[in-house]
Amino acid sequence: MLVVMKKTMLLTLLSINFQCYAQQQDNPEEKAVIAVINQFFVSLEKQDTVLYKQLVFTEGQIWRINSKRKPISHSVRYFKDDLKTFDPEKILQEKPLSFDVKVHEGIAIAWVPYEFRVNDKFSHCGVDTFTLIKVGTNWRILNLSYTIDAGDCQELKNE
Repeated sequence: MLVVMKKTMLLTLLSINFQCYAQQQDNPEEKAVIAVINQFFVSLEKQDTVLYKQLVFTEGQIWRINSKRKPISHSVRYFKDDLKTFDPEKILQEKPLSFDVKVHEGIAIAWVPYEFRVNDKFSHCGVDTFTLIKVGTNWRILNLSYTIDAGDCQELKNE
């Protein structure tokens, strides 16, 4: 009888654990954040200023850490500055390699390793970190920080 109870208890605990994990993976807020980030990448590729403005706070900041240069350089600009540099002659393709999203009470962060191409030619890889704020029912990007890494990106692909 004791063996049966132990097995039943073990199966119950495992079942609860699997359900918690499944619910975490199906978090609709995480999916919404990922959708906004993917739309952001689409707006870059299509140079779509209307879509871009819908996804970001134009007064939000973009920080860049470039490790391809020595010494490593840092710079900052605003999303509104990027709107002035959209060039339909350039096809900018940012491909996310994975997403790690955390959401809490109307704020979200996303860690997104990526590969970047300009006109189908590999440019660089790195990590984007997005900070998003929920406004009404929509998520909008408040801040973007990213690295420009040297190398073949294999470490980022393995994350």
